[in-house]
Amino acid sequence: MPELIDISIRLRADMPVWPGSAGFSVDQTQTIANGDAANVSKIEMDVHCGTHVEAPLHFIDGGEALETMRLDAFVGPARVVHLGDADSIGAPELADVPAGVDRLLIRTRNSDAWKSRSAFSPDFVALTADGARWVADRGIRLVGVDYLSVQRWGDDPETHRILMRAGVAILEGIDLSSVPTGEYRLTCLPLRIDGAEASPVRAVLESLR
Repeated sequence: MPELIDISIRLRADMPVWPGSAGFSVDQTQTIANGDAANVSKIEMDVHCGTHVEAPLHFIDGGEALETMRLDAFVGPARVVHLGDADSIGAPELADVPAGVDRLLIRTRNSDAWKSRSAFSPDFVALTADGARWVADRGIRLVGVDYLSVQRWGDDPETHRILMRAGVAILEGIDLSSVPTGEYRLTCLPLRIDGAEASPVRAVLESLR
């Protein structure tokens, strides 16, 4: 069986979250140790916590909700690229991405910081509006980034909207720290949440080598 590479962030109470987010918590409502028949847990979370995908509804009033998006955008061939120490991801930084990429996963210095950071850090690397146009113009179906937002801290939501208007699925909060550049098969299916603008996912890669 092919090896699966888990690129998801572990959901935990002390994980980095977007400022103002409700974050994540898990509590046991029943426990065998206390005499209950089973162990049962309850989770409370912002749907943008950890590794998640976003629908146009997130930044476009009346935009498509997640449950009506085509699932095939979230499963299929993907290209992982490394951008080293880039401080932002614009068209120049993406110039060497091969033609014909369907799903683009971008590894930056963000990935190496996941293990050492528990608090949100606003200096993460993300796309500029120019980078989003580059992605949209090339017909890429999904773009994935290795921190909590596809756009930079403090930027206008237009970066998101450029991608969403072009029908590009957005995968945020992945960990590519152990993933070499190359070709993979991506699976990152969202939960079927009615009317939601985002959903947590378990994102995995399968090497195509």
